[in-house]
Amino acid sequence: MALNKLRSTWFVTRPQRDPQFFPQALESLKKATNNFNEKWTANRDLHKNYEKVLAENGLKKENISADGSGGRTWVAMLRTYSLVYISLTGKIVPTKVGLALLNGEKKHLNLTKQLLTLQIPNAYFVSSGFKPKYDEGFSIRPIRFLIRLCCQGSLDYYITKEEIIFFAMTSKNDRELDSVIEKIKDFRLSNSIQKKFLKQNIATIDYRERSDKGARDFEAVNGDVAHTLMLQAGYTGLVNYSAGKLITEQNPNTFKKVMQILSDYDERYPFDSRYKISEPSFSEHAGLDIDSYKSRPIVDAKVASNQQKVNLQLKEILSKSPNLIGQGYDAILKILFTDFPPKKAEELAHKIAEFSSKHANINEDFMASYLNQTDNLEFEKQTVEVLRALGFETVHQPKPVVKGVKTSIEILIHLDAKNVAIIDTKNYKEKFTLTSNLSNYMATEYIPTYQGYNGKTVTNFCYITASKIGGVNNLKKVIHTARTYNDTLQVKGLLISATALLGLLDYCIENDIDNTQSKQYFITLLNDNKAYQTYSEVSQRLNLF
Repeated sequence: MALNKLRSTWFVTRPQRDPQFFPQALESLKKATNNFNEKWTANRDLHKNYEKVLAENGLKKENISADGSGGRTWVAMLRTYSLVYISLTGKIVPTKVGLALLNGEKKHLNLTKQLLTLQIPNAYFVSSGFKPKYDEGFSIRPIRFLIRLCCQGSLDYYITKEEIIFFAMTSKNDRELDSVIEKIKDFRLSNSIQKKFLKQNIATIDYRERSDKGARDFEAVNGDVAHTLMLQAGYTGLVNYSAGKLITEQNPNTFKKVMQILSDYDERYPFDSRYKISEPSFSEHAGLDIDSYKSRPIVDAKVASNQQKVNLQLKEILSKSPNLIGQGYDAILKILFTDFPPKKAEELAHKIAEFSSKHANINEDFMASYLNQTDNLEFEKQTVEVLRALGFETVHQPKPVVKGVKTSIEILIHLDAKNVAIIDTKNYKEKFTLTSNLSNYMATEYIPTYQGYNGKTVTNFCYITASKIGGVNNLKKVIHTARTYNDTLQVKGLLISATALLGLLDYCIENDIDNTQSKQYFITLLNDNKAYQTYSEVSQRLNLF
């Protein structure tokens, strides 16, 4: 990698560029791991054995690395495309699409689906094994992006490898398409000197020097990734890869079909924020086979203007509720009545309820909004919805019990007939540290203020943060200070991140866990006097395997 410590251009692990051979790589992995029963993590002998099987099957040269790095690279490739993932117990688990490929089911369609749903970042790209990490702000589907570039009449329905390296691969977001189109158009109209200058400027992203050598190095470093993505875009059959170009067939019927397929993928496979929760959570969804994808019930490919407005309104409602999809008709109808007239609410409720009976998932719009929330009050409200979805009777900004006191906690949940817990949300973007001052305030202000709420006792407190967690030792200080302040205040506490909390809810919805059990999961954490920054930590504590 160049001088920049974070990746600023697209990258994929590519010991094998051609997806046609991915199923054979899976077969070799199945054999090497004894049908995926052997622990992969930190097992170098197994990594070397995978290399050996790959060589036996003609997928790589026969030289075996000393530490098994070659085997890890091949697994990294399969993880990149969500064909497998590494479980919390360290074993490799094939996803649903991975199993379909192993069974020889619809290989081209399933591989095409994985290529078109490849996203930056994904669960592997944020894992500890992927270095260096991507720079902030990436949210893009690279192969879809390339195919869309090819579908532009203003670009004569083609793009070159050189244009991909310097203009497409430096894009961070799908919304940059129009900007990239304009840059490529300007590049094509430039003379050789101007082109060299443009390329030198772009190369400064990594090399921080405007020189011809910097531009050549930039092109050389990124050329193989560009070739890989072009080859894979061509594999989908939506574009042709020939003579260093990606080309769209200019037959009107073919072009219309390509655009419709891309539109369908946008609706059926939206950008998935589960990569922030855990690799298993992300991969199980990104790794669905072609026959198991979830079409979203609220958007049609071609709809009238008024219907589009209703869809956008409903999408906004869904973004505020983590499990509207997954509830029964009556619960859905009650929520929709606040925004829609009765007949329209009933119509939409039937539609969502019918979908819910087949697909019980945490709502993806809500997930993306919650994990990227910039508004503190909205973060509070969404946290309330997560706790309600876990089954708790939840109060947002409850009134203090002590009269005349203005101190107000953000959230209170009823644990049972006698006890409540109070919750402080911290929407810090980088890191929340529980300081001595904050712990004192919780112990001497918040906890005493809510003693006797609805005749109940405050037995637990919790901080829910949007970011990393620090100051964990001060959890015990809250407990000690509260008891010193008033020996009747016997409390236990929890520090937990929004991603870990959302991961728990996602598990409960996916596995149809009833409210009694889902509440007990959270209460167990509340009583631990510990911090949980990742869903993996939560899963291990609760044995959610």
